[in-house]
Amino acid sequence: MSTKRKHDDDGGEEAVHESRQQQVYGNPKPAKKPRKTEPAVHKKQAHASSVNTIKKRIRDVSRRLERADSLPANVRVEDERALAAYEQELVAAEAEKVRQKMIKKYHMVRFFERQKATRQVKKLRKRLLESKTTEEVEALKTEMHTAEVDLNYTQYSPLSEPYISLYPPKTADTEEDGTAKPKPTMWFEVEKCMEEGTLQRLRNRVSSAPAPAPKVKMQKKPEKVKSKPEPEPMDTTGLNRRQRRAQRNQKGVFDKKTTKNKSMAFERNQVFGAQQGARRNEADDGAESDGGFFDE
Repeated sequence: MSTKRKHDDDGGEEAVHESRQQQVYGNPKPAKKPRKTEPAVHKKQAHASSVNTIKKRIRDVSRRLERADSLPANVRVEDERALAAYEQELVAAEAEKVRQKMIKKYHMVRFFERQKATRQVKKLRKRLLESKTTEEVEALKTEMHTAEVDLNYTQYSPLSEPYISLYPPKTADTEEDGTAKPKPTMWFEVEKCMEEGTLQRLRNRVSSAPAPAPKVKMQKKPEKVKSKPEPEPMDTTGLNRRQRRAQRNQKGVFDKKTTKNKSMAFERNQVFGAQQGARRNEADDGAESDGGFFDE
């Protein structure tokens, strides 16, 4: 039976593979390769919701500079610098607000057109691999370049600017004379940026156009209420309560409580009550009686 080798008989570092040398105790570890970091093209701007806060700060600093005549020189210089910084922050915040609005507005159009351009690039790439003649290859390369520019246009068109569709509806795809509509101006700019390698800078470009003014809602004119003609006042002088009520019932003027019920039985009861009231009035106009049985 063979005996085990001692630790010293292993051969030392020569028995360890080159890829494992860094794991041997005492050997220095290789220095890590520095990561290639590209400088950030799009600087993070202030959030859109901070516009009102920045405006408030600008207003406070401006009022302090206008009202305080006896400010020390150093305090006045600090306020002026702060005012200039706040104004720059306000411009950046308003630009970010417009950018977020444009992204939300054209998100769906960009997505659908990017899917369509991607399918077209894959289809042309497959045809290019299957082509055999030189003329067909050259024609497919031209179409391939156009499709790649279309795809980059959907991805790297400036986010803070209005997006013009590459694939309009079939009715608006051609001019009046039947020719195809030309590509938008931004398409050629994307093609130029592809050659220069500055597509990311184009995507995050800040628009120089002024922010759109908010829409003013038109106030509706108040509707004219047609006034109902008031009923003519009735002459009720010399009449008792029953007579006045009977006169109102004859003219069709009722109280709010009585007008709610419009059934036939209710109207008959009203007529019957008016008749009974008239009879009682006639009886009251006769000779007075002491209530005796033999009164004539």
